[in-house]
Amino acid sequence: MATAYDLPYVTRGALEVLGMDLLDLRKLSDLDFESLCKDMYDRLLGVRLEIFASGPDGGIDLRYLGPNQQIIIQCKHWMKSGRAKLIRHLFDSELPKLDRMHPKPIRYILATTVEMTPAAKEKILDGFRPYIQSVEDIYGIAEITSFLQNNPEVVRKNMRLWLNDATILGAMISKNVIQRSLHLAEDIKDALRTYAPSVVLQKAMSLVEKNHVVLVSGPPGVGKTTLAQVLCAHYADRGFEVVEVSENVEDVYRVWHEGEPQIFLYDDFLGQTSLDDKLHKNEDSRLLSLIRRIRKDPTKRFVCTTRGYVLQQARQRYERMDRGDLDPLTFSINIDILGREERAQMLYNHVYWSEWPTSAKREFARPEVYRPIIRHESFNPRAIADLLSVPFDRDLGEPGDQVIAALNDPMGLWRHLFDHQLKDSDREVLCLLFSLGGKATLSALSKAYLKFSDRGLSNFKASLKVLDGTLVLVRLFGDGGKGYIEFSNPSVNDFMLMKFSEEHDLIVKVLRNPYSFDQVALLWSYCDAPRDAGSPARLNLLPLQDEVVRAAMETVERDGTATLSRAGRVAICLAIAGAMNVPRIEDWAVEKLQQPGFVYRGRDSDVISLIRTTHGSPNQRIRKLHDPVRLEGLTSLFNRYRGDFGLFVAASHAMDMAEFVDAKIREDLCQKADEMFEDLLDQHFRDPDDVDPDLASHGIQYALRYGDWEQRWPNASFLMADWFPEEMVDLEGSEEEFDVDPEYIDGEVYLTMNSLRFLE
Repeated sequence: MATAYDLPYVTRGALEVLGMDLLDLRKLSDLDFESLCKDMYDRLLGVRLEIFASGPDGGIDLRYLGPNQQIIIQCKHWMKSGRAKLIRHLFDSELPKLDRMHPKPIRYILATTVEMTPAAKEKILDGFRPYIQSVEDIYGIAEITSFLQNNPEVVRKNMRLWLNDATILGAMISKNVIQRSLHLAEDIKDALRTYAPSVVLQKAMSLVEKNHVVLVSGPPGVGKTTLAQVLCAHYADRGFEVVEVSENVEDVYRVWHEGEPQIFLYDDFLGQTSLDDKLHKNEDSRLLSLIRRIRKDPTKRFVCTTRGYVLQQARQRYERMDRGDLDPLTFSINIDILGREERAQMLYNHVYWSEWPTSAKREFARPEVYRPIIRHESFNPRAIADLLSVPFDRDLGEPGDQVIAALNDPMGLWRHLFDHQLKDSDREVLCLLFSLGGKATLSALSKAYLKFSDRGLSNFKASLKVLDGTLVLVRLFGDGGKGYIEFSNPSVNDFMLMKFSEEHDLIVKVLRNPYSFDQVALLWSYCDAPRDAGSPARLNLLPLQDEVVRAAMETVERDGTATLSRAGRVAICLAIAGAMNVPRIEDWAVEKLQQPGFVYRGRDSDVISLIRTTHGSPNQRIRKLHDPVRLEGLTSLFNRYRGDFGLFVAASHAMDMAEFVDAKIREDLCQKADEMFEDLLDQHFRDPDDVDPDLASHGIQYALRYGDWEQRWPNASFLMADWFPEEMVDLEGSEEEFDVDPEYIDGEVYLTMNSLRFLE
């Protein structure tokens, strides 16, 4: 499981001031308690314990395996169940597991959050002899709390233990804004309960320590407010008074106490949707003045949150905001930097603390349920939290399917922003970027903008500043302003697709002002996509035939603006001509295909597309081109790679294009490739260091095309894991993935999520 980051400010004295009652173990999840026990017994036993997944361990949560000894530690977070139920469970379930173990453990230790009386300990000791050696191997809540009071470094490693208590926060909240503060205390308590410590917290905390101020920015739903609240809770534990700012910076000055530690939280400090209701009457000047003052004061901290585009709008509109160098103080949250272990922790925490029934929570322990969620390209903590905060409704689908549906729908996150908070020039940039595939060079996008809009480059540059960090990411390199722009999140692209499907005027404007044939190809791909392809929406271009033809013919010969090769453009034109019956486009494409060597010189993907398009076209003239295109195309695919790995490439194409390849040719190619792969495995067994990486890469790609590759070549897994481990990622989402031990594939993610299987 993910390890909490070390926050080095909880001292023994601080714990004594707070008192043991504030170390409320009820606020820990089962997984939190298991992590706490590991830290505790690592120190008590002086060894490094290994942690086991719940369930298949046969009664093991923590284990030490040394020379001729095995120590088992069972962690039971049963505060709600009570002592009698725990004792009954130990004798009925855990004791039989110990009796079945081989070899037998020499020592068994029980740690529980249940209050254990002397009589209860004696009863357990008598029943568990010889595994439990003395009552000192039975730790109840009193023993655990006593240990924690004397070992603040263990408390420090378990953030939720010392930060997740409203009593601590309540003592630190400003009395001057008591009503808002009470709400803030509750909000922080809820945030800490589900927060998963990550590298994001480390970086933001470093920024606060260095500058005393941090501006947390990012798109909706990524956790800006939650991070700000965790930072406030951290400083509350250090003795800082927490003050929530809601109206303007005057809130800060009204409660400012010179020399006293205070942290000010200003959520959406520039406004949620606009600047006009926040930065008025020289508010920008007062805000910058406050920031400068706090940066010089060692007793004060200032944490602000804002959406990235709002911050950029403020810097464009207010000269002082632009001149005030805010970049060193700004921390942008990017959900993509979170690893799968951290995503799993977030999902686990939200599921564990939700009000959904236990049966629904247990579903998330299954790899086929949690994997699509934590791997989802539009993973968003708020979407998950919002769904799990409402009562579970089985009629809406299985638990995992409901979460996936929430992540698949980007409309709620982006619609209000697009329709009400952006300028026309901002929307134009987004439309253009979508039409260019969601990513484009700065040069190409700026030229496309001049073709698309009459607003000029100054508006284009201003819009990029507004959108950067929220809806798009601007990546610059070198001194010449070179770089590229891409959507910040796949859900933005999904939203734009839905927007185009709802508003045909957007499609028409792109087609009437085209810069590149890539735009025509992109729009056509969403029109031509199969209905079961999993796309959020499809585009209907058939009523726009005139616009499609005009845009295609205007751009198809522009080699300098297209990323598609000529063969790729011909394939798109053939598809359009076949569906729309457009002689002008058809004539151009046919003329190109009849040029000697045209198909042969195409890229692999373009050659394959030409073969498939001419075969399935409803246009009879195009279908007649299929045989010569197929012959020239397959000849090219089978002979273009001359290296040793060329056979693997040819055989792979033969399998992928089986319906177009003569059966005898395909069998001969695959037989030779099979023999070469077996030779490769033998060579790897004899001397792994002598294997050519290109040959191994293409060999693995070829072998994975067989559904039964593990049966055909049992030793292939050694090649994949030892020599070319990154190729194992190809198993993700495949049927073969579920034949492999999930703990082997998912590691700590499995340990985290599997804990939900045994919720009481």
